[in-house]
Amino acid sequence: MRKRTKWLLLSLLILVIVLFALHRFYIYVLQDTWASENAVIEQAKQETDLVQGDKVWKSVWDDVCWVVHGKDGSGREMMVWLREGHEPVVRLLSEGVSETRVRTIINESLPGITIVRLVPGIYNERLVWQLFYKQKDHHYYRFYDFGTGEALNDVFTLPNR
Repeated sequence: MRKRTKWLLLSLLILVIVLFALHRFYIYVLQDTWASENAVIEQAKQETDLVQGDKVWKSVWDDVCWVVHGKDGSGREMMVWLREGHEPVVRLLSEGVSETRVRTIINESLPGITIVRLVPGIYNERLVWQLFYKQKDHHYYRFYDFGTGEALNDVFTLPNR
């Protein structure tokens, strides 16, 4: 083989090894998160009528709260709020405001913001959508009632550095 071909093959081999190592590192870093999410879905299936878990969120405010979005045996969309030491709270999505609808409400009421994160959670024992957003140079937390989509009065401003 010519020298040029050897270097090309060696470079490709090194590239493949590096990509494989990055892929394994990615899996290593996220495997605990995936395991937690799968455990929460299984817990929701055991304790409620949930038969299919589609999406999982972790909300941390006063307590750690896991929320599972999925379907029951009849195919109805539902959400399950799970907190340690509490009974699961189950709501059909038709009884509340979906993520798409609350995003529309937010964009109408707060034009020009950048949504950093929107997750369902529990705030003051109410089922809510927890919004973390940026407006100009400040970051804020605001809560929207899950049942009605109305903004709660509490707004929390994070200090600038």
